[in-house]
Amino acid sequence: MVSNKQILKNKKNILIKVDNNINLKALSLQEIGQNYLNWINDYEVTRYTELRIKKSKKSDIKKFVMENWTSDNNILFGIFFKNYHVGNIKLGPINWEHLRSELSYIIGEKNFWGKGVGTKSVNSVVEFAFSVIGLQKINAGYYEINIASQKVLERTGFQKEGVRLSNVIVDGKRINSVEVGRLNE
Repeated sequence: MVSNKQILKNKKNILIKVDNNINLKALSLQEIGQNYLNWINDYEVTRYTELRIKKSKKSDIKKFVMENWTSDNNILFGIFFKNYHVGNIKLGPINWEHLRSELSYIIGEKNFWGKGVGTKSVNSVVEFAFSVIGLQKINAGYYEINIASQKVLERTGFQKEGVRLSNVIVDGKRINSVEVGRLNE
């Protein structure tokens, strides 16, 4: 299958219906609300991400969203539960030469943790990447102590490919980071 890079040129038309309650759509400036800023600055939400390192301002979020909106190599999806923005999932950067991409996600609204929103969203974006865009491989990673993310990635068919020993510092302790991947098979 040939990749369909053109899809990323018209992001406003990208909508993935995950189930009756959850939709994913390319995140635009219009969807940026106070709740998004609140998650990004909540240590409990960002503890297992690089976002925990510094406080963000609304202008930082707007810049990030706009960079992804205009990029030919990234899609930043908002995860919406009944039209309420509960998290994000990013496909990118996409390497068009090798038909692969990175994947990352965050469920910012804590009352949606453990409810399958992350798993369903990852499954839907991976299926979109393989069947619509034509990618052949998706890579992701997580901090070894992030059991929730490990479970999401295992449930969605990702295989462990490697461990970077003592790769990051979280709460003053050096921990491993785990690299996973999923092939379009």
